[in-house]
Amino acid sequence: MREHGQVIKMISLISQIGITMLSSIFLCGLIGYFIDNRFGIHTFPVFLILGAAGGYRAVYSLVKQFIAKKEDQKDAEKTGSDR
Repeated sequence: MREHGQVIKMISLISQIGITMLSSIFLCGLIGYFIDNRFGIHTFPVFLILGAAGGYRAVYSLVKQFIAKKEDQKDAEKTGSDR
């Protein structure tokens, strides 16, 4: 049963990574598109790059939190089994 819990956690992490990347790129691209149409300034590629950079940063922090939580669980299990 424990193995299924790990699989579900990994699937949820992968889903969060995909949604985070897509939403940040889509939203920044949408903002760039509207600015481009409204003012005639060619900012669409710039906002796409900013969206990708923001998505990578968000994914990095998401994975970092996941790893830290997993290490905390291992430490808790290790100290619990030593007693």
